[in-house]
Amino acid sequence: MKKLLFSASIALLATGAFAQTTMTGSDARFGLKAGVNLSSYSGTGARDLDYKSNVGYNVTAFGDFAVGNNFFIQPAVSLQNKGAKLESTGTVAGTTVTGTFKQDVMAIEVPINAVVRIPTGDAGAFQISAGPYIGFNISGKNKYTGTYTNNAVAGSTYSDRDIEFGSANNDDLSSVDFGANFGLAYRLNSGISVGANYGLGLSNLVPKDARSNDDKLKNRVLGFTVGYSF
Repeated sequence: MKKLLFSASIALLATGAFAQTTMTGSDARFGLKAGVNLSSYSGTGARDLDYKSNVGYNVTAFGDFAVGNNFFIQPAVSLQNKGAKLESTGTVAGTTVTGTFKQDVMAIEVPINAVVRIPTGDAGAFQISAGPYIGFNISGKNKYTGTYTNNAVAGSTYSDRDIEFGSANNDDLSSVDFGANFGLAYRLNSGISVGANYGLGLSNLVPKDARSNDDKLKNRVLGFTVGYSF
């Protein structure tokens, strides 16, 4: 009987550990998540254009460090594919032509989010997060399809080329970006999670020496992810 009671006690403790509904200040987790980005720009002045969403991807390694029951800090390192698209319709030699300009940007981001965990019994918990990020643009490409026309530059022609990052007048984008993240996820007690995140860029991506009047360009990124943490 004693052996039976002891075995039952061990089983209950194991079940309780698996179906944990709180994270205490001594808990920590590590994980990976990846998914799809829908990115675009918000612009003002000469950069106030009809930007379309660019489909990209994201890959993130993160850690959850509890600072209290169901409240933790989540630093991460993330590879983010951003950018935007522009579509044009114009007339060349009396013929109507259409084209697309696509700007693909690869960035390494370092976000630090504060996360509130809302348990839902033995199944898992909702996670609401928010915090700042800093990003470093590392590579990118301007791509053109069809016959892209720019009414502001009559007779101009375009070809695919690498993006130049920096602060000079002839650079395409600033090399550093910062902003805020807002996220909502659901994590199963098995460790699998699904979530959505919105990245609100706050820095002006127009290179410093190329800015005039009210010219501003900022990132807007909606991401969806699937992940696992342990």
